[in-house]
Formats: sequence, structure tokens, C-alpha cells
Amino acid sequence: MSANYSNLPPETQELLAQRYGIKRRYGWKITAALLSLIGLPWLLWSAWHFANPEIRVTLISFQNEKSDSIDITYKVDRRNPSSPLTCTLVARDIDKNVVGEIEDKVPASKDSSVTISRTIPARIAPVNAAVLECRATGS
Repeated sequence: MSANYSNLPPETQELLAQRYGIKRRYGWKITAALLSLIGLPWLLWSAWHFANPEIRVTLISFQNEKSDSIDITYKVDRRNPSSPLTCTLVARDIDKNVVGEIEDKVPASKDSSVTISRTIPARIAPVNAAVLECRATGS
């Protein structure tokens, strides 16, 4: 219809525009272009920022060979290896209750990736272990 409308003489186009309310609107295109110019860079930045966190922790393994403790091995990747970290490690029983918890200090180093093994003491027999969080500390 728009192709036929553009072939009409200007007087007829004006008459049809008055009669049927045909208006040429470009406002939504300008708004969409502005939102794309602002939104697309923000979307790319936020995707990169949250996909590459400052500190990333990966649980490698845990061994529960003793009834009063559990051994855990985990890997810490950090963007700034010169900052020390404090990691919270927990041991859980069969009902997923926390039966042991320690704060593990990870010193500053030259390597951005560090693999650490620790033993978490427990009050009753643990069945699994986890790293709750790792956070940067002042010293």
C-alpha cells in the first residue's frame, strides 16, 4: 500500500492523509536508535564483567576418610594476585547441616591461579565439603 501511496500526486496524498489520518512517524525509529546506541554497549560490558569475576573458586575434590574431619582441595583464580583472600570452607553431614567451618587465609602471590588443600575439622562425621565464598582482605 505504501508503494502505491507514494506514486500518487501530492494533492491526493494530502487528501488521503487528512481523511484517513495517515502520518509519517519517525519518532519511534529515532528512539530505537538511541536506545540501541546506549543499550548495546552496556549489555556487552555487563556480560563481560559478570562472566569474568574478580575472584572465581572451583571445588576440585573432597575426601571424607575420617569421622572427625574432611579434606578439601579447591582452586582460586583471581584477577589481582597481589591481594590476599579469606575463603570460608564448610563441612556438611548427611542432612546438609553444617558440622564444621573454617576461615582459610590465601596469601598474596605472583600466580593468579592457586590450588589449595585444607582439612576441615567437624563435630560429627561429614559427608561433603564446600567453599562458601572467597573475599579480598586488607592484609
